[in-house]
Amino acid sequence: MKSLLKYLPIVLLIMFCGCSGSSEIGSEKTVDKSGSTPNWINIPTSDNGEFVFVTGELTKGTDRSFGMNQAYADGVRKLMNTMQNAVKTQSSLALRGANMDEGDVGRFSEFAVAWISDTYRIAAVQNPESYWEKIEVKTLSGVTYNYNCYSLLKISKKDYNKALEGAYLDMKKKAQEENNKKAEETSNKLIDELKSK
Repeated sequence: MKSLLKYLPIVLLIMFCGCSGSSEIGSEKTVDKSGSTPNWINIPTSDNGEFVFVTGELTKGTDRSFGMNQAYADGVRKLMNTMQNAVKTQSSLALRGANMDEGDVGRFSEFAVAWISDTYRIAAVQNPESYWEKIEVKTLSGVTYNYNCYSLLKISKKDYNKALEGAYLDMKKKAQEENNKKAEETSNKLIDELKSK
């Protein structure tokens, strides 16, 4: 029994070292970053009345340059989704309010959404800030590094509304082609509401 007690500290030391090493696998720490962490990285979209802001991100990227490009692209995608959702919601509500049948509501609102989908039609998007972090991750074989990249996009409310207006003008054009007076009047109403903002 005494001989076993003599080896107990060694066994406990081996167990402690073995357990502490395995608990660190997968642990992460920031080893470098482009500056102090901005608050906007935790806010996907916001609107202060003058500008609409969207945060694009790519986490766990293996290359910082690629990560920053993808974060910007993610921001553009989120901005487009925000605009498409606004157009789809507003046009659907307005068309239903004009007592149009559901088939026409869906069809005409889709024309407006399709216009937004062409990114080259959206102008004046700015990229005022970017931020990145280099993360060290412990692995079984040592460490590996990846990047969390963020890109803040902003567009003036005026340009944002101009893009929405373009979508409603496209919906109006389609209504005129089909000689659908209710859809045309609804498009005009949506355009007038945007201009009054």
